[in-house]
Parts: sequence; C-alpha cells; structure tokens
Amino acid sequence: MQPEKLTFTGHDTFHCRSFWLKKGVDFLEDSGDFGADEAVSRLGVGKNMVASIHFWLKAFGVKDENGDVSELANFMLSEGGWDEFLENPGSLWVWQYHLVSLGKASIYQLFFKEFRKLQRRNQFQKSQLEKFLLRKTDGKVSGKTLESDVKVFVKMYLVEEKSGKGIEDDLSSMFVELNLLSEIPAPGKEKTFQLRVDAKKEIPARVFLYCVLDAFPGRESISVEEIIDAVGDALVCTNEGVERHIGLLCDLYPKEITFKEDAGRREVQIDPTLDKWEVLIAYYNG
Repeated sequence: MQPEKLTFTGHDTFHCRSFWLKKGVDFLEDSGDFGADEAVSRLGVGKNMVASIHFWLKAFGVKDENGDVSELANFMLSEGGWDEFLENPGSLWVWQYHLVSLGKASIYQLFFKEFRKLQRRNQFQKSQLEKFLLRKTDGKVSGKTLESDVKVFVKMYLVEEKSGKGIEDDLSSMFVELNLLSEIPAPGKEKTFQLRVDAKKEIPARVFLYCVLDAFPGRESISVEEIIDAVGDALVCTNEGVERHIGLLCDLYPKEITFKEDAGRREVQIDPTLDKWEVLIAYYNG
C-alpha cells in the first residue's frame, strides 16, 4: 500500500549496511535514544550516520510507529533470534519485501512497482530514474535530492566499482547478495543497469508464504493478480514465477492452501488459521 505522501532523502547519503538493522535493534532494546548526544559514542559512528541508521530502521519497519522494535525485528534480530546477522538468504528477501511494501522510502516502492515496468528489458540509467521521480513528485522535490536517492538506491543492490576506496563498505550493502542489479555494456557515457526479473526460484517457499500472509492478513481468498501486485513485484518475481510459488505452496500445505480457477478468475484459498509467524518459525527451524 503506497503512503499518501512520497518520502525521499533522510538517509544522509548513506546506504543501509547489512549489520545496521541488528545494531539498531540492540541499541533500541538497550533503551537507546537516537536523538541523544550519547548515541554517537554508543553506536560507534558519526552523527550523520546515527541519523541514517535511524532512518533505515523506520524504512524497513524495524522500528514501529510507537518507537518500539517491531515483532518481526524482535523475532529475527534480537539476541538469540532466528537470524541475528542476516546470514540466511531468505531473511534478505523478507526485508526486501518489507522495504518495498511499507513505502516509507518511496523510491523502492516506485521503482519495483512502477518504473521498472516502463523500461525496455528491465534496463535503465540513473538519469531515467531521476526523471521518472521528478515527474512523480511534480517537481516538488529537488533534482539534487532525487539524484542522491538514486545513488543510494543503486548502492543498496550493487557494488559499482571493482576496486578502490570504500569497496569493503559497499560489499556490506544490505542487498548485494540478492544479485538483483548488474551493470551491462552499453553505448554512451552513462552507465546502464540491468534488473534481474525472473521466477526467483531461490526464494524459499515459506518466505514467499510469509509475505503473502503479511500482505493479506485474515484473507481466505486472494486473487493471483493481487499476489503478483503485493508480493511478486516486491520480490521482483515474474508472473509465471508467482504461479510457480503458489503451486509449491499448494504442495507444501495441501490442507491449508488450494488454487481455484472459476470463470477466468484465479484464486488462492488459504485456511485463516495459517499463521505467518509459525510459517517463519518452520522455515528457520527447517
């Protein structure tokens, strides 16, 4: 669901590092205050980076509307949690889904749900994305701000330079391991990027199901098109890939999940007792 107001910047030009969510959870659970002067020494980073970590915690939904650690973040990232240090690839897909679906950092939702579908063969250049965002904001957000957002966006998924200062920092980027973006040879001076849109066979079935249950809480009947829009787009999965995942879930949960097609309407029937947390527990315990 897209927020009423589009939001850009807030990250102070820092992309989210893979260990920041854990660092932020530990800080909050130890009664940390991001607005306090001591946050700099307690987190061991500069003032601007403190603000950036705080921004990303909200963008990912790690810090909820009440200022507390969210249920998911508590389960996964607290001491002794399911995957404190995000070593399980399935965890990255969970946070990719939340970053896009929450829409608190608008560029991610706009890119994966709209912009990428307008591009030929899912290829784009930074300037194209900047112009798209400028149109979406009716010119109310400065070009410099949008340029900064685009740079940070790319760094979240791709290490652009193979050598040089900062390479270690870039390699710790949140989503580099998902291999969603690559740089491809193209005519002209500006870099061209390729987004990988495929069946996403590497996404664990239970992680996919968690996303569906999170997107449609309490729903017993969900159309395939709705799942494509809410989950498939966030996970950069083709329509065929979404259908494949649904088939796998029907095999995995034959009593709780069924697929029905009636008069051209394709629906997934889900037992309302199926709990998203139990699904994730089964995944991490598996």
